[in-house]
Amino acid sequence: MPRPLSQLIYAIANEASNGPAVITMHDSNQFGPDVSEWGVAASPHGRVLALESYKGVFVGHNITGYTWFLGPDTAPSPIYFGDSLGEIERFLWDEVDRGNTDAPWIVGIGQGGIMAIATGLAVPERVSGIIAIDAFLPVVGGWEPPLAPLNGLPMLLLNPILHNNPHVLAGEQLRDQLNNWGATAEITQIPEVTPKTANLEAWITRHAKRFLTT
Repeated sequence: MPRPLSQLIYAIANEASNGPAVITMHDSNQFGPDVSEWGVAASPHGRVLALESYKGVFVGHNITGYTWFLGPDTAPSPIYFGDSLGEIERFLWDEVDRGNTDAPWIVGIGQGGIMAIATGLAVPERVSGIIAIDAFLPVVGGWEPPLAPLNGLPMLLLNPILHNNPHVLAGEQLRDQLNNWGATAEITQIPEVTPKTANLEAWITRHAKRFLTT
């Protein structure tokens, strides 16, 4: 097997293989396994990988979690943002090298949701769909999405975060822009959302069937 391209680590939250594979991406100051429950809820019979950034958040000498980028969420540091996005892309290619050639679904929360949206815009051919929870699309200096045709890529914005910043794409404006870029994006609002109430498995199943019939 080739040497891995990415430095990202992951935990296997579910080893089953008869359902769609799901990759989860944590929020800032979290660990990868903290959000693995969302991946299992999205694909209880599939392979679930809890991806984790290697950029630690420290209190003294102790790591309290990991972050995908530095700077405000509305305007991440281009260097850190670009580095994380590149590592995620390389991880997706590592999956191909490991023999997992079917494009996975990605579920991201907060910062992880931002990176999930960015990944879908950067390499839509390497993902089956994006679920972004509590997220939006920030301004990143030097980065202009989308980078490739989206070809109807399913994207669910679950309880998207709204911002007054006119340069940030959020909520309905983000949904509409994603659709203008060629995605199939929708918004779902669920008060007190949990992995059980979100019903992510039904959303993935619906869009997986859409792929099979087109």
